[in-house]
Amino acid sequence: MVYGFIIHTVGTGPNGSPKPCRVLYSRVFHCDLVDEKLLSGEDELEQEMVRRKDQIAVVARQAETMCQLRRQVSGRPASDFIVHSSDEAVSLHEEDVGVFGLSAGDPFYQEMAVLWVGVYSLVFSLICDPQDNVALAESTLRMVVKYLVDSLKLLTHSSNAILRADKIQMALDKFIPQGQLLFLNHQAVQVLEKELSNALTL
Repeated sequence: MVYGFIIHTVGTGPNGSPKPCRVLYSRVFHCDLVDEKLLSGEDELEQEMVRRKDQIAVVARQAETMCQLRRQVSGRPASDFIVHSSDEAVSLHEEDVGVFGLSAGDPFYQEMAVLWVGVYSLVFSLICDPQDNVALAESTLRMVVKYLVDSLKLLTHSSNAILRADKIQMALDKFIPQGQLLFLNHQAVQVLEKELSNALTL
């Protein structure tokens, strides 16, 4: 079961100094047991929203750190992580994909596993139950990333992640309905992509 999905930034500034991690899009599919309580007032609702925002920020920063470390260790030049053309094909290397665990209480009440995929200046993170099929989660994340990058041009215009949040949500609803990981063959993926393409042009 997928808990959440995040798109956030990774990279350095023009002078090589680190740029602060910025969450461009986030989606929470399920609430943990404490979240399921009825919130009785505006104060509680506001506190809950702040708490979730903080949780997402913690995950984004950790995924960004993991991505940067993997890139540094790889020895690949910084130019490898800068997109030069909107038509540039996305090819993932071993250091572009990773997974790490979050212990209970840091920042969620229960343990979580986070899978991430780094594509140039963006990182896409999937927050999952640690008992989930990691191979299936990674396959799903790669599929979602490829679709979003190809169809929404997120690499050359990262602001699209904010401006096209509704289209990102539609894609997630198809590929990860209600947080469920699906076993999809190539033909099923093509059908979903066609359905999305038709929906997005309406």
